[in-house]
Amino acid sequence: MADTAFLAAKVLLLEHDPKHYPELLKFCETLGIITVPRAAADAMDALAQHKDLAGVLLAEDLPCDGPDSLKLAQALHRQRPELPIFLRRTSTRALTDDESRCITHPWASGQLDELRAHIERSLFGLRYPMALVHGIVELTCKAIRSMFPNATVEAGAPYVVHDRIIYGQVSTLIALESTWCRGYMMLQTEEGALRQGMAQGMGFEGVGGDLGFRELNNLIAETTNLIWGAFKNHYIPPEAFPTQQTQVPIVINHEQKYISFGSQDPQLCIRYQLADPNHPRQRSLTIVQRFIFNLLFRPEAFVEFSNPASTDNTGELEFF
Repeated sequence: MADTAFLAAKVLLLEHDPKHYPELLKFCETLGIITVPRAAADAMDALAQHKDLAGVLLAEDLPCDGPDSLKLAQALHRQRPELPIFLRRTSTRALTDDESRCITHPWASGQLDELRAHIERSLFGLRYPMALVHGIVELTCKAIRSMFPNATVEAGAPYVVHDRIIYGQVSTLIALESTWCRGYMMLQTEEGALRQGMAQGMGFEGVGGDLGFRELNNLIAETTNLIWGAFKNHYIPPEAFPTQQTQVPIVINHEQKYISFGSQDPQLCIRYQLADPNHPRQRSLTIVQRFIFNLLFRPEAFVEFSNPASTDNTGELEFF
């Protein structure tokens, strides 16, 4: 199996204790976890601001309106039930049934080994081969540059998310099926930023910003198709699949900008920033890529496969 390593993850840090706060910061840095520190009063606003979280680190004795932070934990859980909450216990009282439903990972103060075990099992439940992750970033950047030839493209550090909140207004979804994985790839972006980027001249010569939403949709769809074609040529060997394969419902709530693939596994997420070198002060375009292996993921069976009869750009478009 290819070498694997923990990817980054972003967590909401609700901690106040002068002893435990720096200890947790160092602990998270060691594991590659990005922290978003907030006070109790700002916790709900942080959820609205950050739509790519992997979990919440919460101190039981965090100063709140009540005697402890359990009411806040329940409010966080109601807002984003997919996020695991890691509660640093500071009391010995038993949690109620309602509290236990939202606090799935309580741990005793000072017991970082216990917290590490919870995180390894929950946040990093899937191990992504680093060769696969680096390959995905490389082929995605190549596809984006071919669709936006006048933009500079930079990929952020890959990380895993538990959030199911959709970024922006334009999303594409395409199935991925191999002998070692089955799931989906998503691209997400903001329609206004995409239109502005085209107006600035990030695309092909003569293509401006007077595009309707259908043209913008087709632009992202074609970008998705190019990435999918490159993924297929590199990572999907030409082996037959069974005719009968398991499927699960995909739930989309447009009002809440929420999508669920029927799995609690963390998703691989990569953010790409597209900038116009001729307009450095203009807002950059963000494209968020997610890989959801909700039907099958066997990283031990992953091998990089290159189809000698194909190239990354086959000239064919396969729409879904």
